Amino acid sequence: ECKGKRRNPLHDFKKTGELMLIKVNKTLEVKTKLLNTTEQCAKRCSRNKGLSFTCKAFAYDRVTKRCHWLSFNSLTNGVRKKQDHAFDLYEKKDYVRNCIIGKGADYKGTISVTKSGIQCQAWNSMIPHEHSFLPSSYRGKDLRENYCRNPRGEEGGPWCFTTSPETRHEVCDIPLCSQVECMTCNGESYRGPMDHTESGKECQRWDLQRPHKHKFRPERYPDKGFDDNYCRNPDGKLRPWCYTLDPNTPWEFCAIKTCDESVVNITEAAAETSTCIQGQGEGYRGTVNTIWSGIQCQRWDSQFPHQHNITPENFKCKDLRENYCRNPDGSESPWCFTTDPNIRIGYCSQIPKCDVSNEQDCYLGNGKSYMGNLSKTRFGLTCSTWDKNIEDLRR
Repeated sequence: ECKGKRRNPLHDFKKTGELMLIKVNKTLEVKTKLLNTTEQCAKRCSRNKGLSFTCKAFAYDRVTKRCHWLSFNSLTNGVRKKQDHAFDLYEKKDYVRNCIIGKGADYKGTISVTKSGIQCQAWNSMIPHEHSFLPSSYRGKDLRENYCRNPRGEEGGPWCFTTSPETRHEVCDIPLCSQVECMTCNGESYRGPMDHTESGKECQRWDLQRPHKHKFRPERYPDKGFDDNYCRNPDGKLRPWCYTLDPNTPWEFCAIKTCDESVVNITEAAAETSTCIQGQGEGYRGTVNTIWSGIQCQRWDSQFPHQHNITPENFKCKDLRENYCRNPDGSESPWCFTTDPNIRIGYCSQIPKCDVSNEQDCYLGNGKSYMGNLSKTRFGLTCSTWDKNIEDLRR
């Protein structure tokens, strides 16, 4: 029972595939050991177990199953990046991201200027302001250099003592991760760093199947931006979402800032077509308004005869005009609600595919005598061979 609820330490890390860090500065520390999984490496790095330094990242050699714990990351001076197919680099998010979640108590980035632009005072200095926030008193809070921190998790977010004698301390202007990158439309192209849901639950990594099993494996969908555990919208929902680490909440929407109108017009949409279907037809903007059998489509802004939430307001960039066939939600092809109360939705598969020649086979009646060689279904799926299904046919 406990196992499903245990938080996987990989959630603290940002993964970059096929990358290794090489230290140019020889004083930087590294420790290596053979370990079976990246999860074990992450656990040791998070706890600094058996390490004489603060672990900021680790690289995992998939070939030899060796873990390299690093006292540095890709932002450290005296380090260079090297492409290497054997390695995956995992960097502790707290050290590499310059945005905060909530009050920013875990922020360990490198911003060192206050909101009004004053340079921060070093934490181990008493000039110009004396204070009790010593690095030794706040272990684990990373009171290094003069970086903005929030060691007590106070409301205003990360702050620092300032180098100006007139201003004792001030908060720093570090954006919330939900504000760093805005989203257009329904956020299908959002690739920002938000990794908590709108109720504050931490997101589950897309490359893990615990606590929730799912189909969105990064290797199966390379263009959906399934990095780490960031909020994404791969399936045409109303806005970006993620699976959560709460076993009782499979998924939840994320709160992400919407871009100003001026930005919306320049976003890259699916290639628009008006006479044929490219791919799954997400970019189809033609005026066909009946399903394949000839039944008229229901208007998208109408709730009769079928009630639904796929409205022009909810799906802002999907051109849900009139009653035209569209594919706003990543279905296999354009579709619509129909005006027949007994048929809720229907596909508009009579719209030709752009890359298929029109000299297609034809058949008479119900096609009983058809002997042509077409072997793809109406939606472009490849047919399985008859001999594999002969038992079903006999039945």
